[in-house]
Amino acid sequence: MSPLLDASSYAASSASIPFVIAAVALGMVLSYAVFMRGATHLRIPVLVFTGSLLPFVVGTGLAVSAPSDEAAIAFYQVAVAPVPLATAGGMAFQLALAQRLGAKRVLVWIATLIGVAFLVVGWTTTLAVDDVIITPSGLRFFSAGPVVAPAVSAIAILASMGTLEAVRAYRRETTLVRRRQLASGILALGIAFVGLVDVLLAYGIGWAPVSWLFVATSALLMLRSILIDDLLRARAVDSRAPTALAAAILAAAIGWLVLGRLVPDLDGWTAALPVVGAVLAARVAVGLGVRVWTIRPGGEGPLDRLAAQFTSRIHQITAVEEVAQRTAEVLDLGLGATSKLLLPARDDWSWKSAEGAPLADPATPEPLLVPWLTQHRRPLWRGELDGLRLDDLRPSLDNLLAAHHAQLLVPLVARDELVGLLVIGERASGRALRRGELRLVEVVAERLAPALQFVRVASEVAARAEVAREVELAAAVQTGFVPRPEPIITPAAEVLGTWQPTSRCGGDWWGCYALPGDRSLIVIGDVTGSGVAAAMVTAAAKGACDVAVRIMGAGFDLGRLLENLDGAVRRVGAGRFHLTCFAAVVDPLAGEVRFANAGHVVPYVCRVTPDAGAGAAITLTALVARGNPLGAGAAPVTRTASRPIVPGDVIVWYTDGLVECRGADGNQFGDRRLQRALRRLDPHRLDPTSVHALLAAELAAHLSGLPPGDDMTLVVARVDAPPAATRAAS
Repeated sequence: MSPLLDASSYAASSASIPFVIAAVALGMVLSYAVFMRGATHLRIPVLVFTGSLLPFVVGTGLAVSAPSDEAAIAFYQVAVAPVPLATAGGMAFQLALAQRLGAKRVLVWIATLIGVAFLVVGWTTTLAVDDVIITPSGLRFFSAGPVVAPAVSAIAILASMGTLEAVRAYRRETTLVRRRQLASGILALGIAFVGLVDVLLAYGIGWAPVSWLFVATSALLMLRSILIDDLLRARAVDSRAPTALAAAILAAAIGWLVLGRLVPDLDGWTAALPVVGAVLAARVAVGLGVRVWTIRPGGEGPLDRLAAQFTSRIHQITAVEEVAQRTAEVLDLGLGATSKLLLPARDDWSWKSAEGAPLADPATPEPLLVPWLTQHRRPLWRGELDGLRLDDLRPSLDNLLAAHHAQLLVPLVARDELVGLLVIGERASGRALRRGELRLVEVVAERLAPALQFVRVASEVAARAEVAREVELAAAVQTGFVPRPEPIITPAAEVLGTWQPTSRCGGDWWGCYALPGDRSLIVIGDVTGSGVAAAMVTAAAKGACDVAVRIMGAGFDLGRLLENLDGAVRRVGAGRFHLTCFAAVVDPLAGEVRFANAGHVVPYVCRVTPDAGAGAAITLTALVARGNPLGAGAAPVTRTASRPIVPGDVIVWYTDGLVECRGADGNQFGDRRLQRALRRLDPHRLDPTSVHALLAAELAAHLSGLPPGDDMTLVVARVDAPPAATRAAS
């Protein structure tokens, strides 16, 4: 039977105590590496390193106290075989800590293959341990086989390469926390590698094994760095690690006591049953003790209360600045770390702070990074980027974290949309998060994403309400200065006009004014665009027209009127809007209509003329004059013209929205269709109401229920004979 299966081979002596100390120290590191979360690329090498060294110190401790050479050889075979694999794990850890694991992946594979090969050879042959020798101190130690020397050489070379990369990274690093982490890793692993000095004993050089001292010191330094310097860069230090370690130590002590004191007369593996029972009893005892010790009413811890307070209040906030402030306060109290919110713009790829300040390019997430963050969702720890498949996104993420001096980047996703990023900075202590602190971060992130979504929706609703109020006001103002759709009776003409905007307010307007001398002024205009801005420009033009008519009085002049309108449009529109306008003065006493055009469509004069076949017909005359639009370019260039008119003539003004509107067939109404409609007028019904109704029916038939594409204005005026008193005076 193999000595490993013989219970009598497991003897206890004081010589094993140093190795028990080293095993306990390694067990502490191993426990924390097992139970910590995050930084897989760091934790796995530590698990390999400590998990391979643990058989070495345990096996050596059993071998020095073994009752026979055969048992000592068996224990040394178990102990020595995993040492090269431990070296591979230590080298991989240093490379990962230096962020060179990916670049040196081939080197890691070579070290791992050497370690696995030596493990198989050491466990199955005598090429590593072929005998035992007695050291000058009186302890058994193994005699080196032929593969030990090349294995030690490979270990030394690989260990030095990993340490060299870590030293280079330390010299390049500028942040204090990262320098402490690198220094801790270099020191801990360097001390552990010095333990290889015990190999000299295998060749008869030395007095007693001292590797336990270096291994224990290395493990304790590593444990300190894990808890203080966040050596593993873990998401949280799990409290289950001390519990598991305490259970293992207690189980080992009880098992040793049962095996050595209570059942010394049992042979072979018959003693295993009470030992297993003692181990299980120890585990249950520790578990119950920890459970009783940690029992408290739910939500009574300070971090629990802080998270509950944040959850209850965050959804009552409607300002993003206040959301950011409340989040920063909670994380500062709970973690001792600064934090800030980054918010994406809605219209482009830019980002801004919670205060609305735009972010500089290095601090802005790149567009290709946003979909990955939306899909990843989980918090991104700066120390675990090497363990993620980032490919070409890695530089972008590194630059983003460096720009914000961030330890943690939390994507805030609501309804599959990235609504923000929570950036948490480095803690001054450099200490890793505990489980409660990590839970606080998770709760804040879970509540923060919908809160930001709510704030954004609330701000959009408020903005729309504000726009609606502005539109309502503009529509009310515009409705007030556009004449009502009722006939207006003046001494010179009867006028009827209608205005149909495409939205609540538009850019069309018209006006009718009575001038001295029984004259009438009809003005029609069209401001580019529609909506509130166009309505405000329209209001300015209409106000300028009112003032000009009132000031000029009997000396009214069309050229001066258009100059005043041009100045008003320039001041209000700031060069971004222009106005087309047609102004006409109807003077029945003089028998003419004087007019000026500023880039507007031409109106038509409809006159009844005798026709040999039908008795009467409608002839059309266009009121043509040249001029450029107002408010857009240089000073207005307008020319005043005149045409003779007689009582009964009908003048039709309109805006381009009428002739350019498209019907169901996709064609515009067009100027020719308007002319045909005017020619079909009934010569006996040329009052403005009838003419307007016919044209409106033609337009409605063309649109077939479709909305117009632009504001439309139609004004119809019939020239009346001047009053008798005016004719007599003239």
